[in-house]
Amino acid sequence: MELELKDSAVAGAQSASGRPLVLVVDDDSFNLRIAKRILEKEYDVAAVSSGKDALEYLHHAIPQIILLDLHMPELDGQETMRIIQMVPEWKKTPIIFLTADTDAETEKACFSMGAADYIVKPFVPMVMMSRVSRIIELYSLRDHLEDMLEEKTRQIKQMTLNSILAIANTIDARDSYTSGHSRRVADVVVQIVRELDWKEEEIHNIHNIALLHDIGKIGISDAILRKPARLTEEEFAIIKRHPTIGGAILKDLTTLKNVSDGALYHHERYDGHGYPFGLQGEDIPLCARIICVADSFDAMYSTRVYQKRLDLPQIIEEFIRCRGTQFDPKLDDLFVYMLQHGKLKNVR
Repeated sequence: MELELKDSAVAGAQSASGRPLVLVVDDDSFNLRIAKRILEKEYDVAAVSSGKDALEYLHHAIPQIILLDLHMPELDGQETMRIIQMVPEWKKTPIIFLTADTDAETEKACFSMGAADYIVKPFVPMVMMSRVSRIIELYSLRDHLEDMLEEKTRQIKQMTLNSILAIANTIDARDSYTSGHSRRVADVVVQIVRELDWKEEEIHNIHNIALLHDIGKIGISDAILRKPARLTEEEFAIIKRHPTIGGAILKDLTTLKNVSDGALYHHERYDGHGYPFGLQGEDIPLCARIICVADSFDAMYSTRVYQKRLDLPQIIEEFIRCRGTQFDPKLDDLFVYMLQHGKLKNVR
């Protein structure tokens, strides 16, 4: 076994010389020497004599490309490749199989395993150099394009978030008594789902859904939204339209998964007596059940012309009273626990 250039653990590594790093794996020492002699004119080359040694080497440095003997004792090329593809830090490294087989079935098998290419033994210098340089170039281009796509996706997400925040602020600004409501609801929602151990991507998504849960109020007149007294039955019937208005506005927004669910269903009740559809229990989307809890909390904890703000003990009593009627029992229990144990942060 020969081990060289073990100073880097970065995918697609270059050696201290700045040249691409190539790992050659072959149980035949003669083949290793020939491959090194051919490749070292353009690349820094590390050579190992078994699949086991190759896996050990990858813990020290991740090369730009791996030339892997297909037929080796103990751990053959196919099994070695399978293990490499299971490790996130290694699996993007392109693999060229080395084989003495020239039949079409071997070629087909190499590509079906996910190999970038294959080189037939005995090695032809021009063929080896050509195939190695081509694969390095192609995969470098792929990585560059993936980086560009990730950056563009990040920019689009940031633009989307900025737009959502602007919309949420516009909604809240229409009613001075609920100023900041959408942000506060979104903040409480995030704290709830963190207690539920949601993944970061899911948390980010429901945060944005919560920010837009009241977007349907855009379609409700200021006279009703800003009325400094309790609404009449007719006026309440009008304001009850805002979930369906919001759902219609958001139904074609594809950048956020299930974004319309928060707007459309956040006034449904667990016992089926909510609106606009009278959905019951787990027929109500989970994100809407969570937003319902956060939305109700902010309503209780805010001062309106017709309603004084409740203190935390009163709010806890109200959530206990409404367990299984207005609120999902499991979410209700969790939220009461959070309130009782001071786990809800940034409460005004």
